[in-house]
Amino acid sequence: MVNDMFKSNNIYELEAKVRKYRTRSIVFAVLFAIVSFIIIAIISIIVITIVHIKPITRQIFGNNYNLASISQLSDKNKMDLEKFASKLAFIDDVINIMYYYDKNNEKIEDAMFAGYMNALGDKYAEYYPRKEFEDFTEKTTEGVYYGIGCLVRQDEKTRDCIVNVVYEGSPAEKGGLKKDDIFVSVDGENVRGIDLNVLVSKIRGEEGAKREIVVYRSSENKNYNLTVYCGKVDIKLVSSEILEGNIGYLDIDEFTGKAASQFKDEIDKLMKKDIKGLIIDLRDNPGGELMTVCEMMDYMVRDNDGKFTLNQEEQIFDEGKTLLVYIKEKEQVVEAAYADDGHSVDIPIVVLTNLNTASAAELFTECLRDYGKATVVGLKTYGKGVVQNVIPYDDGSAIKFTVSEYFPPSGYSIDLKGIKPDYSLDLLGTEVEYDDNNNIIVYEDNTRIVFNTDGRIINESIATRSTISETKKDSSGNIHVENFKIFDTENKFVDEDWFLDLDAKYEDKQLLQALIILRD
Repeated sequence: MVNDMFKSNNIYELEAKVRKYRTRSIVFAVLFAIVSFIIIAIISIIVITIVHIKPITRQIFGNNYNLASISQLSDKNKMDLEKFASKLAFIDDVINIMYYYDKNNEKIEDAMFAGYMNALGDKYAEYYPRKEFEDFTEKTTEGVYYGIGCLVRQDEKTRDCIVNVVYEGSPAEKGGLKKDDIFVSVDGENVRGIDLNVLVSKIRGEEGAKREIVVYRSSENKNYNLTVYCGKVDIKLVSSEILEGNIGYLDIDEFTGKAASQFKDEIDKLMKKDIKGLIIDLRDNPGGELMTVCEMMDYMVRDNDGKFTLNQEEQIFDEGKTLLVYIKEKEQVVEAAYADDGHSVDIPIVVLTNLNTASAAELFTECLRDYGKATVVGLKTYGKGVVQNVIPYDDGSAIKFTVSEYFPPSGYSIDLKGIKPDYSLDLLGTEVEYDDNNNIIVYEDNTRIVFNTDGRIINESIATRSTISETKKDSSGNIHVENFKIFDTENKFVDEDWFLDLDAKYEDKQLLQALIILRD
């Protein structure tokens, strides 16, 4: 009874305090500030979008980007800000009166905005608090920055940040980082599952800054404690060499910074050596900038190839021009880019891909294949075909979200699907198939093995294929079946000794397949 009375009195006392507290002028000031902040933020996002997206798109394509006007927004997309502010004010009052610990208003506000972006259901949407956005904007310019010198990707499912490339001679290489290392902590702070851009900001620093990094090396099933010192890193994004049979090999790490100029220089260098074919390696290439990849695609294809712009039912594209990419926003084509540099590379080309070939790298691959300029070898690609914009707010924070989808000339939707190679095989040369969920299927000794995209076996069953894989022809008209069994038109083996020598030399069977396709 005493306890019940005690509770009851507390309730009345609390209600009285809440009523009294909410009548104070300071509450109205806080409410006004919160509501004003939210309204200004939403209006500013819309306004800034109109102001800032155009220059970004012009920089990429050189034309206008037409956004829907504010008046076209449907009521169902508008939040009830009055109801929201009322509920927020009630929560804030109760917390101020009853909450035992001190609260951090800045953290609460950041969490609210982060929750809004997360609730969009857009896996690329992010909210960046002021400090994180400051770090995020310290991007590499012209291929030079202060950091440790490695390219990092983020696994979509596990959210782990994984070393994709360690640049030669970089602080990362000197410190012991290796490809496929998973970041566990940086300077004692756990970084498993954090946003990739946030991880990068924690790694970067002034020249000579020390970073204590713990990585997990799955190949050895153990953690490594590494000390790495930040330094100036000159990134070589594109490299080349000559392989057997005078075949050129070009490796592109990503489509950013100096990639376009380096790409052209390496292409010109190879072409001066009268190469008979070209292998472009985009395995583990995470993509990059649309402007950069457009410049590189333009260098490869001929101008005024109207394959995808002639005889249009609707005059969407410039007739007769070589279409490189087009962008849709809200199901409407808003922009397109065309080849116009007067240059092309007219030799047989093979593009190598894998599960980590993404975004701009996928666009580059499919564009070349659309125009019949390239054969694709390797594994199905990642499947990212959407564009995000970063919109800053005047308090130093920013939001990132998807605004459009881009398409290669054929109109194939890359997003969530990826690109299926002409020759699907793994590094060991095992032929690969795919099911509807993008799981990888291989056949070994009459056993059907299904791997998910993380490389884990999810199903094994006894099965035999009733038919062999589809036959394909190389540049000399020789027929390929069952991976590396090569027959001429009279069904006789072609240059078997030559093949056996290469087979013994190259452990990378994807690269070997590319060499076989490009042979005379």
